[in-house]
This record gives sequence, C-alpha cells and structure tokens, in this order.
Amino acid sequence: MLNGQLKPAYNVQLAVHSEYIMGVGVFPNPTDTNTLIPFMQQLEGQYKQHFQYVVADAGYDSNENLAWLWAHDYKTCIKPSTYELSKTKKYKKDIGRADNMVYDEATDTFTCAKGRTLRFQYIRRNKSKTGFIKQNRVYRCENCNYCGLRKECQKLKFGKLPKGNKTIYIATDYRELLAKNKAVFDSDYGLQLRVNRSIQVEGAFGITKEDFEYTRFRHRGKVNVEKDLLLLAFGYNLLKLHNRIQKKRLGQRLFETNSAA
Repeated sequence: MLNGQLKPAYNVQLAVHSEYIMGVGVFPNPTDTNTLIPFMQQLEGQYKQHFQYVVADAGYDSNENLAWLWAHDYKTCIKPSTYELSKTKKYKKDIGRADNMVYDEATDTFTCAKGRTLRFQYIRRNKSKTGFIKQNRVYRCENCNYCGLRKECQKLKFGKLPKGNKTIYIATDYRELLAKNKAVFDSDYGLQLRVNRSIQVEGAFGITKEDFEYTRFRHRGKVNVEKDLLLLAFGYNLLKLHNRIQKKRLGQRLFETNSAA
C-alpha cells in the first residue's frame, strides 16, 4: 500500500501465448523470482506441447531460473537484472566491478585499474532457500596497500575502507547462462519477443484490471482465488478470440516489431 499499510495479497502470474492466457498462477511470494520454476512446472503438467521460448522481465532473472530453464530445453529471453544499470556511465566507470577489469583466461586472473593482479583462491558454495546451490569462484588481489584507487574500488563498510585486499566473486555457470540468454535477448527475434511480451502480457493485466475492473479478489483462499482467475481468463480469451476473428488475425502469433511500434 502507498500509505505504508500492509494487506494480505497474492502474487498473480499469467502465462500468455498468441495473446491468449494459457495459465494462471497464485503464489504467496512477494517477488517474482521464486515463482517462475513452480509456475513452469504447473504449465508442464497442463500441456503436452513444450513451449520453446520463455520471455520475461528482469524480475525473473536469477542463476537458478536460467539454469532450470536451459536444463529443461527452454530458450530464454529474460531481461537481465542489471540491463538498465549496465548502460549507465556510473556502472561503466565503476572500477571495482569485475566486468570492468581485464580477465586473462590463460592465467585465470583479473587485472584491476591499478594494474594489480587478482588471483583465484577457492570456490564458495551457497545454498538458497529453494535448495539451489550457487557456486562462486573467489579471486583476491595480491596487495592493495598504497593503492591510490582504493576508495573507488572497494566499498566502504561502516564508513571505513575494509582492511583486506580486494575480493571479487565470479559465478562462472551463471555468466555462461547469461551469455546464452543475451544472445537471444539481443537478436532481432529476441527484440520481437520482448515487444510482444509488453503488448500481450502487460496488455492482459491491463485489460483485466482496467476494462474488466478486476482489481481485487472476490474470494479468499488459494483454491478459490485460482477459480476466480480461471473464470476471468476464460472471459478474456473469448473476448480475444472474437476480436481476432473480427480483425482476421486468427493465425497470427506475434506482432511485427515495426507494426507494434
């Protein structure tokens, strides 16, 4: 709530394909990240046909989600969580980021803006609440003493510079998945998918909220809320079918990028 009040709510997910709502999901999660995998598993149980692409916004970007999707033969076109930030001048000039350091694959080392070497130390493993184990390769600078760029490179802790040398954490597997995702995301077809996500998915939410005036659930309990949403989806799909028949667009799955613009 904008006034600071907290009220019970559900995180509603919609799966849209060719402008039709293919599935609805109701979750207690406050964010979208941990809803993607269970929602995809739900859709797999409902449909025999395997969807080829999963298109989503930055809220669904995570190591676990990308790993699961590619492992289950889905191609991803998910907006990277750092996509907007990475285009800023501040990000590009942040010398403390590993992305702005020089990596030598032959020696497996990073070189910072001061020309000092960060060498591989060990692999750190973290287990998430969902049980996913994320691996990070830890690199540490050999010596940060008397470095004139230390304030720009290392983050302050409690208003003071850390005493230890510069350390960076590299999730190699995640980086490889991000590269595969980026190849789709930046392609011409990826652009078309992204444009259609905005039109079809955001459009579905917009129509149900504004045109249908469905801004609050009529019932309580997850099962009842799901029934509510399914009835809403049926009505939406019938209306969408009627409109597509009238406009002679029954065979159209995606809007062209130029026509959408």
